[in-house]
Amino acid sequence: MVPIDEESFPGGVLRGDTARDIARLTDPGLTAVIVAPGQRPGWLDELAELVVSRRLVITRTTLSAVSRDEFADWSRTALADTDRAVARPLLEDMTGIVEQVMASADVGRVMVRVFTEAPTRRCGFHVDTVPPQAPTTGAVRVYNGPTTEYVSGDDVRSMKDFYAYLSRRERVSRQAGAGPRGDGPACAAADPLVAMDETPSFLRPHAPVHRVPPDATVYFKHIDVRRHWSPHPVADAWIHRSPMQGPPRLVLNVSPAQTASAGPGRGPAAHG
Repeated sequence: MVPIDEESFPGGVLRGDTARDIARLTDPGLTAVIVAPGQRPGWLDELAELVVSRRLVITRTTLSAVSRDEFADWSRTALADTDRAVARPLLEDMTGIVEQVMASADVGRVMVRVFTEAPTRRCGFHVDTVPPQAPTTGAVRVYNGPTTEYVSGDDVRSMKDFYAYLSRRERVSRQAGAGPRGDGPACAAADPLVAMDETPSFLRPHAPVHRVPPDATVYFKHIDVRRHWSPHPVADAWIHRSPMQGPPRLVLNVSPAQTASAGPGRGPAAHG
């Protein structure tokens, strides 16, 4: 089983604090910038209680190409029944991440995926994609519970090995069907999936899996969808996965939905 490393930041990943740090994702060897707040705000504890107790439920939602204001309007509706002491700072935080991606990518619209769900084995190691010619900087934020796991590019044998693993894992995952967590009635079908997750064949021997620190937002490199499945350099995208188990979590994922400088309303919808 691969060890989990929750302390260090491997090569290709920067611990940053400012927009200038995020802008460094244009550096060839950098795949992600992890931004964590200096002090944990109290409303996050209240938010975690609401999500875990299922008093705040957001069904898996994809907003294909929204402006900052359109996302804010959607968020107000989604959080209408949530205590204002939590809803207001949460809306500000999510909108701030949307704004940062827009500024970094120089776009007026983004694709946003947001949901409250318990982790399953649905989402193993993968890279996120953007539409053709779109900027490649996006973000993910896990607001409570186990955070995103990722690997160092230095520990990846090659993208050819990674995509071979990803292709096989997708087939095995479909076969597992009703047992996505590997602990239900379809456990026999899911056993190969569990084995693949515990010993990813695309990693060098004894390579650790790293975990994003709690309360952090990750700004990271996506890959142009036309290059997905190609033997591109490892440093061109951030290889990551959801945790395999845990309580319900609130997750926000933001990526560019149009080419740079296209202006609000003129870009194509994302399909990544």
